[in-house]
Amino acid sequence: MTAGRARRIGIGDVVEVAEQHYCYGLGTLTLRVIELGRRERHSDGIWINLRGVELGHPSGPRQRRVLARLDAVRVRSAVARAAHVPIRPGWECAGCGHDWPCPDRRSRLLREYARNRVALGIYLALHLADAAADLRHLPGDALHARFLGWLRGEQGGDPRA
Repeated sequence: MTAGRARRIGIGDVVEVAEQHYCYGLGTLTLRVIELGRRERHSDGIWINLRGVELGHPSGPRQRRVLARLDAVRVRSAVARAAHVPIRPGWECAGCGHDWPCPDRRSRLLREYARNRVALGIYLALHLADAAADLRHLPGDALHARFLGWLRGEQGGDPRA
């Protein structure tokens, strides 16, 4: 691993922070950084506010804000595979920042559900229902196009039908 000081922390980096070096958590935190916040000077050093997707959590990737001691943040030297999961409530992709489901996630879903397109439709419809609660400002037809409309086009049908 490379020390955070040797390499600047950037958006998209996967960082690790030991339990004693971040606030309000248990165990080592592994986070894909999606936002760098302000730095704060404390008696034990400089701390940084980070927002990202926690990786390796038992319930799956989830968005998290943390305050971590800057000199204790370690940037992973190996490039980790992007977690193309939705970040709520805005429903942008944690891996690439596009609207979720992003192009990468769509192609992965098509491969994963190649033998059961009905299950894929149900999976996406469940996400659509959750997104409708968070994205009340978007019209229903826009949400439908985003979550389900592309699927018809990928199956060889007319996406406008």
